[in-house]
Amino acid sequence: MTPETEVDPKRLLRQIKSFYDESLKGVYYAPFAINSKNYMEIPEETEEWFEKLGDLLEASMRVRVKGNHQVAVECFGILYKLIDKMCVEHGIIFAHKYGTWMIPGDERIFVKAYLQSLSNVASPEQFTEAVIPLLKRDSYESFFNNVYKSTIQVATKEQKRLLQAAIREKKIRVK
Repeated sequence: MTPETEVDPKRLLRQIKSFYDESLKGVYYAPFAINSKNYMEIPEETEEWFEKLGDLLEASMRVRVKGNHQVAVECFGILYKLIDKMCVEHGIIFAHKYGTWMIPGDERIFVKAYLQSLSNVASPEQFTEAVIPLLKRDSYESFFNNVYKSTIQVATKEQKRLLQAAIREKKIRVK
């Protein structure tokens, strides 16, 4: 997708749901016998999965820019749920070494766009529930995406209050 491409929010949401379902069904999973000579190889299907993921995150960001925060939140929410599943479950993609660093584009920008839309449409409870997994993953990834900083910049006073209480209760590292 090029940056100029107009995005139909409803069509995008259908595409993301389809991508999610295909991913869980193993459409992009292509295992091979790893050995000392090929352990760094990444299957074409895995590369395709990351490319599609990057395109869908970019398109979700464009939906947000157009002011359709509710659909943007749905789109980002599904994609980040899938990213979390990719990090902990086998069968979505295959490679010896893979991770969110393979997502094309700047994930910090994607996360911030998600948080901006989320702060516009979510109750404090919904906001906290959506942000906690992002904070946890960011702590595992050495705070590369600055999720906490971005969250504090965009959250309402009530969203911040509830989120900070949850962070203390769950003992989530944010720095």
